[in-house]
Amino acid sequence: MTVWFLIGRLDVGGAERTLLDLVSGLGERFDPTIWTIESGGPLADEVPSDVSVRSLDAGSKFDAPAVAKFVRTLRRERPALLQSFLFFDNTLARLAGLTSRETVVITGVRAVPNDRPRHRMLVDRLTMPLSDAVVSNSAAGAEWVVDQGASAARVSVIRNGRDTSRYDQMAPDSYRERLGIPPGPIVGTIGRLIERKGHHDLLDAWPTIRATHDDAQLVVVGDGPEREALHRHAQRVGCRDSVHFLGRRDDVPLLLDLFDVFAFPSHFEGLPGALLEAMCAGLPIVTTPVDGCSELVLDGEHGTHVPVSAPDALANAIVEYLSGPDIARTHGRAAKRRANADFSLEAMVDAFESLYDELLAEERT
Repeated sequence: MTVWFLIGRLDVGGAERTLLDLVSGLGERFDPTIWTIESGGPLADEVPSDVSVRSLDAGSKFDAPAVAKFVRTLRRERPALLQSFLFFDNTLARLAGLTSRETVVITGVRAVPNDRPRHRMLVDRLTMPLSDAVVSNSAAGAEWVVDQGASAARVSVIRNGRDTSRYDQMAPDSYRERLGIPPGPIVGTIGRLIERKGHHDLLDAWPTIRATHDDAQLVVVGDGPEREALHRHAQRVGCRDSVHFLGRRDDVPLLLDLFDVFAFPSHFEGLPGALLEAMCAGLPIVTTPVDGCSELVLDGEHGTHVPVSAPDALANAIVEYLSGPDIARTHGRAAKRRANADFSLEAMVDAFESLYDELLAEERT
């Protein structure tokens, strides 16, 4: 069964990681191909050797000749399934699917934006009926996309999964020293350096945390357009020496083993992979109760919820964990149990395979 997956680029991100995990786990009866709109990306080297990667080599996401190339190729080769994940690839998949009616088009919802550009809302409303199915990684996303005009009968929730055993790794004794992180408890966060992830809120909270734990260290993992602004922000609040920007890393399980608390003050989300990975690692979590975050972390059971853009509440919740190792350990263990029970990679892949079979059976009837 030929399955095409369409994505903008193989950058570091939740949708891209889910795509790689999915194609790695699909059974032998599926023949996956990854199509990228723009070539390359940091995750390109992680694609399994038996998975074909093809690129439109677009100069941008608005490259008309590249779009035409994909439409022609789809019409000629007619794969059984075409699946996309994000706004631009969703739009292209829906429109291209018009040229190959026997191809089942599955588009995705990865986040629930709280201030979406009007033109994107309009494009989604106009093209949504062209999706044969829509997959959200969270219940909040499913509700949102139905409000945007999708048929509820065509919307499924398949939550992200992870290979939970990867997060049982222990960092070598010298690992922290090699990273240049001084002694003291570590508060860590992982994610793209974009405004909605709440890194600026965390930096605003950091002086308060340091006032009660003057040896605490903040580790920020990830890269993105806010990098320079965050460096300046850390300098401005007078805590630059205790804030460590590690950039994009491929040793996340080892870094998580160094963390004492995981902070994730995002403004909106789908079902965040970084938060799930922190659960797999058994960390106590401070996060916002937005969308998929609240579906993963139950307040007072796996972690603590704080309001969006509330640095004081964020600081207080982190200090409670740093000052209370027993409750931190209890919440971390509960988070790990939930991740192992409900968010395995196998469960995610099985759910997608079942959806593919169901949709193709409908197509044949």
